[in-house]
Amino acid sequence: MTNQVYGNMYNESSKKERISIEQMNSGSALIWTLVSALIIFLIWAPFQQGLFNGQSIDFEKPIYWAGVWAAALLLLAVVAFFKHMRIANKREITAVGVWLLPLTYILSSFVAVSHYLAMDMILVMGISAIFFTIGVFLLQHRSANRVMRAALLWTTYLIVIYGFINWFGQRMFAGSLVGWFSHVVSNGVYTDAVMTDSNGLRLTSVFQYANTYAAFLMAMLFAVLFTASRSLKLYDRLIHGFMLVPIILSIALTLSRGGLVMLPIVFIVLLLLLKPTQQLVWIVNLAVSAAISFIVLQPITDMGLSLNQVYNGAEAFKGWALLIGASAVNAALIWLSGRYLQPLFERKFEKWSARRTASLWLPLGGLVVIAVLAFLLIGTGLKNVLPDNVRTRVENINFQQHSVLERITFYKDSMKMVADYPILGGGGGAWAVMYEKYQNNPYISNQTHNYFLQYLDETGIVGILVLLAFLVYVFYQYLRSYYREQDEEKKHGYFFYFLIAFSILAHSLLDFNMSYVYVSILVFFSLGGMAAAIEAVPLSRVKKTPESANTDTDLAKRTGIPTLYATCAGVVAVVLLIFSGRYVAAAGDAQEAYALLQGTEQRSYEEVREPLDRALKIRPTDPTTVSQLAAVLQSVYSSTQDANYLNEAEALLLKAYERESHSKAILNQLGAIYVSKNEPEKSFRLLADNLDKFNWDMSWYEQVIGQAVTASYLSLNAGDTEAQKAAAQIGIHTYNRMLAGVEHLKTLPEGQLQGRDFTVTSMTTLNAGKAMFLNGQTEEAAATLKNILTDDFANTENADTALWYLIALKKLGQEDPAVYNKLMDVNSSVKKQIDELGSSTF
Repeated sequence: MTNQVYGNMYNESSKKERISIEQMNSGSALIWTLVSALIIFLIWAPFQQGLFNGQSIDFEKPIYWAGVWAAALLLLAVVAFFKHMRIANKREITAVGVWLLPLTYILSSFVAVSHYLAMDMILVMGISAIFFTIGVFLLQHRSANRVMRAALLWTTYLIVIYGFINWFGQRMFAGSLVGWFSHVVSNGVYTDAVMTDSNGLRLTSVFQYANTYAAFLMAMLFAVLFTASRSLKLYDRLIHGFMLVPIILSIALTLSRGGLVMLPIVFIVLLLLLKPTQQLVWIVNLAVSAAISFIVLQPITDMGLSLNQVYNGAEAFKGWALLIGASAVNAALIWLSGRYLQPLFERKFEKWSARRTASLWLPLGGLVVIAVLAFLLIGTGLKNVLPDNVRTRVENINFQQHSVLERITFYKDSMKMVADYPILGGGGGAWAVMYEKYQNNPYISNQTHNYFLQYLDETGIVGILVLLAFLVYVFYQYLRSYYREQDEEKKHGYFFYFLIAFSILAHSLLDFNMSYVYVSILVFFSLGGMAAAIEAVPLSRVKKTPESANTDTDLAKRTGIPTLYATCAGVVAVVLLIFSGRYVAAAGDAQEAYALLQGTEQRSYEEVREPLDRALKIRPTDPTTVSQLAAVLQSVYSSTQDANYLNEAEALLLKAYERESHSKAILNQLGAIYVSKNEPEKSFRLLADNLDKFNWDMSWYEQVIGQAVTASYLSLNAGDTEAQKAAAQIGIHTYNRMLAGVEHLKTLPEGQLQGRDFTVTSMTTLNAGKAMFLNGQTEEAAATLKNILTDDFANTENADTALWYLIALKKLGQEDPAVYNKLMDVNSSVKKQIDELGSSTF
């Protein structure tokens, strides 16, 4: 009979007991190896564009490397915690439930509209599940928990400081710091760390997207604010208080309206979870930090705008001095707040804090204060004290400005996709490859700008229900444990993770933050931290035995659940490691081939083809690589006139088309191959049959209409009247769709941007007129062509318009001598064409 385990004490005779991770006095070498590897990963990952999943070759390789990292970390975690896993309680069962999320992506892959992107999303979701799993086990360990909280804060500080290095114009220095391990550095500069758009310069730091940087900063602002308020050590409070000003300034410099709107909303919600004393400390510290940031915002904004135009070392030094000085003042004030105000609040409001509804009053009052501040900043002259670029963004916060209207459009369009793929969705990447089919107007957006709607598009009702059930379970069980927990240190040690997960998920209702795999990892690791705080209540009540005081331990021992789980997790890690490693190799080969094709040096066919073949051997349906190889084969055919190259290209494209039927690259390349094979009818049919997939692609319409005329004319010469009219009718129908689309765009709300160009050009109208003539709609053809007729017959397009106009008149038995004479002056040979076509019967 073994000794029972009490608290943190156990002796040699109890080694066979499965002690919980919480009861461990110290970590093994494996645990600290895991922690070290995690910290290295958290430093590496954000500088890879935040591991943005942009569904293109430029973004893939770092994500696949993250898959290798994640698999190795999972193996470490399994070995480190195998002897301490229980799985049989409400806490650790989440480490099983999280794997339902990648499972939903696996299920949706069977009906995926893009097999290639579906496999990528299984990998991405698997990475997220791994970091959740690691979080559940690792963060139960108190020492590891403290280290990981510090690591998350310090990596945040690195990202913020890196952003300011770029903001103050020191881009080459910034590039040199990370260029040795980041592929994003080009020509010595981290690309778009400060980006330019219609609003001017916007700070993005490592993310290259200001809104996601704002979401990240918002989450970490609350985490830093919380840590600064809870720190007992002088240097901790000073350091965290120091960083509050750079974080708040960075949020302002992103010019993110979504961040400005969501920040106060999330802040009010978070206050509800704190005691009144803590609420007051948060409010005071945030107000002080915001006030100091506001004071220096204008000069720091001006310096950044100037230094990114022309760098000046002295001016950059002034910028750093101002930033450091303001941050130092704030650090001192935060320390004074903790030293004097916080104890005062605790004494004065001790009785008030004990009341059940005490935590409601300050948040409710905060709503009033925020509403007043919003009114003053938006509706009064107070906004004039803001920097011009910030003021412009604040003024545009309303429901009629373009980004709000565009997001509403995205959301409506995404629901159209759900109607067609309701149960399992369209698979990973469905929105990216299919949004052009459902879009209301010709915008460009591979993201729905809403994490939950994009998840719904990709995994259907089944997937979104699983996700919501998982999130609801974790949040509910965490909050239940949070309110029951009596150990303040433990309670607040996990609240840190709640701040991060809740803040980013809330902002993800408005943007595609979770498409950044680094951000997704932060969220799921933080969710794992929340799960680690859930009370370890057994899932099944079993009779206690003399050998065990814990029912979940007893159940785990008797069922072998931990062993089964560890085995399955190890298998998953090995499979992920193999797939990720292979994908890394394929991405590397694809990039090598792309570099060879884009280079100025002449390369042989064999030299270019070798890396393409290696990449396709691993991922045969990669649309980019397939279309690249097909283009190479087409180019070789042009030189050799060997039809075998075209046949191989066609076979390659058709095989990929079976699983990538919405790939524009494959469709365009296949159409080009048909043209090269002198099979215009196949090219025309391919484009026409797939028009519905690209409803607002103006060039696609133009190709269909143009090729409809060609196909109709060839059928006319072949004497096939039925085929002639069928092709012409497709061209006319396509033209009418274009006209209807142009009219629809006029109905867009005033503040909404149209997106890409979508207009009916004179060449398109000319081809439509030809199609009308070939379909026997001679009067309509003459009227259509007359509308675009000009006197400049030296222009071949105008001359062609005049020719077909006169042909239509000839067939109607009419004339236009003025046009006829001017055209004859330019080209006397047109008389024969007019007579032949004008006299034709069909």
